[in-house]
Amino acid sequence: MSTISIQATAVVTGSFLSGAMMSLSLFAVPVLLDTTTEAPQLFFQWVRMYHYGHMALPTMAVGTFLLYSYAAVKKRSSKQPWRRFLIAGITTLTMVPFTWFVMVPTNNELFRLQRISLADPTVMPISEATELVTKWSWMHLTRSFIPLAGAVMGAMWTFAE
Repeated sequence: MSTISIQATAVVTGSFLSGAMMSLSLFAVPVLLDTTTEAPQLFFQWVRMYHYGHMALPTMAVGTFLLYSYAAVKKRSSKQPWRRFLIAGITTLTMVPFTWFVMVPTNNELFRLQRISLADPTVMPISEATELVTKWSWMHLTRSFIPLAGAVMGAMWTFAE
């Protein structure tokens, strides 16, 4: 596979990753908020949405990083500018530490409330549960721009050649 094909594949996977992530905040969460009337149900739905996202999205971020890294290695071995593709890959991968340092407290609180709500359905009013899920959604939307930034860099540098 040519280096340009690898670079283009990295751009596509990073763009797809960003779009898949954005769809959770822009479509899935609003549907949950519009159709849920009880906090325990909202917590349960959020946990399931998180589960499916967690199964695919971090793996896609790592895969995109590896594609950019492979392109960087091939560029370096042919004495061409290579650091920019490594930067695009690292940028994409920074969604992981963003999750750890920014989102984990909210994630943990939502998981905790879901567990508690199994025994105590009155753990929190729906209005407060909605606020917490909305807060998570805004953080997640912000995180969705990280792989998009990597894809934009990768595209600029791929198609500038």
